[in-house]
Amino acid sequence: MRRLALPAALLSLLALGACTGYSVNYDYDVTASFARYKTFDYYTSKKGTGGTTSLMDKRVRAAVEKELQAKGFAMETKADPDFLVTYYPIVHERRYRTTTHMGWGWGWGYRPFYGGVGTSMSQVHSYQEGTIVIEIVDFKTNQMIWQGAAAGALTGLENPEDADEVVPRAVRDILAKFPPR
Repeated sequence: MRRLALPAALLSLLALGACTGYSVNYDYDVTASFARYKTFDYYTSKKGTGGTTSLMDKRVRAAVEKELQAKGFAMETKADPDFLVTYYPIVHERRYRTTTHMGWGWGWGYRPFYGGVGTSMSQVHSYQEGTIVIEIVDFKTNQMIWQGAAAGALTGLENPEDADEVVPRAVRDILAKFPPR
């Protein structure tokens, strides 16, 4: 009995790890000198909020500040910062189709002839897929130097507890590769 408990526990941990629900990607300017960046502030993106609430905005902002400060960057609101940060969601309407086949067949064989009817039913389902995007811009040159996204991070958040769990994890995963080495 004990042999079954360990594999079952490992399988459940692997299943939980595989269900992150989002994929992270990033890109950056390879010519930027990231070592000189020490302070940051926010700028407002013209891309808008994309339908997120101010509560979601607070979650993302708090997570971004926490991650950047944990990496040694200081928030600078009085003087010019080294870089500016913005974040915004992108929400897409996604669709998928399911088809159900039911019925009998017909043919020639054991019995001289047999037959039946069949039918198929297709349905189109839609859902909202939400992505968190974080952009970092050099303050002096006003050029984007880094961008990261968690595609699907805002998908399927059914209650505040889900959002409180997923958003900080997604922001941490996005900023894991900032600054590039």
